[in-house]
Order: sequence, then C-alpha cells, then structure tokens
Amino acid sequence: MKKILLGTSALIGAALLASAAQADDPKVTIGGCSTFEAAWTNSDNKTGEDNRAFRNDNEIHFNIAGKTDSGLGYGAEIDLQADINGGGDASPGSSAAGDTNSGITAHRTYGWVQGDNWGHLEFGSNDGVARTLKVDASNIARATGGIDGDYKYFADVNAFTGEVVSGGPNGTFNASVLRSNPNFITAPRLPVENGPADGFSTDVWGNDDKITYYTPRFQGFQLGVSYAPSLTNRGELTSRVEATSTGTAHDIWEFGANYENQFDQIGFAAGATGELGNVSNDLTTVKVNDIRAWNGGAKVSFAGFSVAGSYGDWKNSLDVDGTDAWYYTGGLAYEFGPFGASVTYLNSTDKAEGYSDKFQDVSFGVDYKLAPGLTPFAEYTWYDIDPSGNAATDSFENKGSVVIIGSELAF
Repeated sequence: MKKILLGTSALIGAALLASAAQADDPKVTIGGCSTFEAAWTNSDNKTGEDNRAFRNDNEIHFNIAGKTDSGLGYGAEIDLQADINGGGDASPGSSAAGDTNSGITAHRTYGWVQGDNWGHLEFGSNDGVARTLKVDASNIARATGGIDGDYKYFADVNAFTGEVVSGGPNGTFNASVLRSNPNFITAPRLPVENGPADGFSTDVWGNDDKITYYTPRFQGFQLGVSYAPSLTNRGELTSRVEATSTGTAHDIWEFGANYENQFDQIGFAAGATGELGNVSNDLTTVKVNDIRAWNGGAKVSFAGFSVAGSYGDWKNSLDVDGTDAWYYTGGLAYEFGPFGASVTYLNSTDKAEGYSDKFQDVSFGVDYKLAPGLTPFAEYTWYDIDPSGNAATDSFENKGSVVIIGSELAF
C-alpha cells in the first residue's frame, strides 16, 4: 500500500521541552494487508525455471498515537511481516528463508513526534525523504506498482548476477569485482533506497536507522531531510566500522522538496530529491565512489486522468571512476469510480568505458475496488536487459514478460 506523507516539521528541541504536559494514554490501532499473487513468466534466456509461481505477502501494522495537552503529537509504527518464511521482502530469486536483513519479522519500526507549527520528526528504521517525497511514474501505477511493482519477484534473474556481487543491505561493496558483469538500474530509485545495481530491485534497502525531519506543508510546499550514520545500522544492529576491504557507506544524507496543489479541476505535484553519502576506501584495492545522486519528477491530473514522469541521475555512485548511470520514467493512469488502469515505463542506462548496460520495462495494470479494502488486480510487465559493448557480457542479454493476477485485502 502506498502511503503519501502530507505534512509536518521545524525546530524540535524547544517544542519538546515545552510540551511536557499531561497526555491521554496513546491509542493503538492495528491494520495491514494480505496479498495473493499468481504469476506466469517467460523469457528468452531462462534455464531450468518453471514459468508459473504463487506468492503470498502479509503484513500487520501497529500504529500508536497520542497527544499531550499542549498539542505535541507522538507515537510509533511497527510493521511486521506475517509470512511463512519470516519476511516478505527476500531478494527476488533467492531461496533463503527470511533473507531480508530487515529483521526476522519486522520491516519498519520507528517513533515520531510532531506539532502543527514546527513539523514532524521520525527516528528509527524507516524510509527517508528520497523515497517519501519523490514524484515519478510509479506514483500513479495501479495493480502492484507497475515499474516499481511485484513483477521483480517473478522475473528471471539468472540473466545477470550483477557487478557488486557482495553488495547488500549491510552497506558494503566489493570493489575488486566491479565491472566483471553488467550493471542495471531496474527501478526508479536512487542508490540508498535501491542498493547497488546488482539485480532486480528489492525492498530490503532504505530502512536503515535514521532521523528524518519534515516541515509543515505551507502553500503546497514541504521540505524534508534524513540522516543515517551508516547503512549498516539497522534495527538493533549497530556498527561503527568505517573502513572494510570491500568499502562501507556512511554519513548518508537525503534531501527532498515536494509540492502539491489543486487548481480548480487540475491537480499538480512535483518533487526533487537527492542523496549524499561517503564510502570509505582505506582498505580497498579499487576505489568505490561516494554517493551523489538526485531525482526530479512531476504529476498532472485532470478528470480522472493522471500523467507523470521523472529523471534520476546516479552519477558514479557506488561504482568506479568513468561510470555514469541515469534513468527516466513516464506514465499515464485513469481512475473512474472503483476502477483504475495505468501504463508506466522505465528506461535506464549504466555506462563505463567499453560498456553501455541498458534496461527498460513497460507495465500495464488494472484494479477494481470490489468491496471495502478488497481490490482484485491484474498486471502485465515486459522487460529488456541489454548489455552492450563487451562480447563477454552478451550472454546476459534477456527479454521477458510477467503476468500477475491477484488480490489485496487492506484492513
């Protein structure tokens, strides 16, 4: 379920001291979702893999909220994975049960405080502003999310193993094997929320421990900033190791600016986000570059139609000198009563001397709100993996498609 953060934040310290007043007991609400998907998939370069699969994804959300007599809001959110393998966000194609690095059963856990005049502050394991304030074509996608949807769990991943073979949510990157295989950006995400471009995107990144601040929304505008000392810190896991033989990302900053407004019958939204981070190379044999990336996008809606697009630039983040990576998105959606439909498109390039690794996909999705909280859906996604410029990587070329039919119950 996509969540849109609508507003909140400014100077915290004095407001917290002033709000130490009696408060009602915080209220606890329980929600979540239960999703079932049946998929059929095929590709030009699959080897020994079945062309059909089922997937079940269940989450339970605990939301705690209270308010003091002086007006300070406070609370927490705990999102639990309630699936058989102990985690619903395992890397696509992985057979490791619960191999999510987001906890055995928890995916996001964070606390918050907020005030009408000064904004909203979050602290814990949750997405940063680079994800919550961005605008791109996936924001209007129906069904499972289109170009940033669930097709990735069924697509054939044997076609490429990725450059940064040791990359993962622990924030380390094996510089010694960079450029040994092709590299692809497969979702409209910046490096911190996506991780190294070593395969189809997953949801195991982005929930590192951080502090995030949002301003109140004023005249349609909202600003935000997130800080994480290390991508390694996640939940109870703390690590102060600044340099390893594979490189380690630390001092991660995310910045975001978002605008939303309604002009008569025309709705408009725009977002600009950026990421900065340092990579320690003291012990590495090949330098991995720091994180320097940005994204900009916009959305216009009228009479049930919405159109959206974005451009994102990774520069050479988490890669070697001489590389450059970018992507762009576009999409069209229509909503009429309980029915919704969309088509979204992603095109990305990762370039280096002798390489030009390209990825593109287009996704068609429809859904229908059959009953309160119950939404059946269908989605078709076609993708194209195209490494070029080096004969050694020609075998990684692949085209494929995924059809998903399913339903989601949100409660």
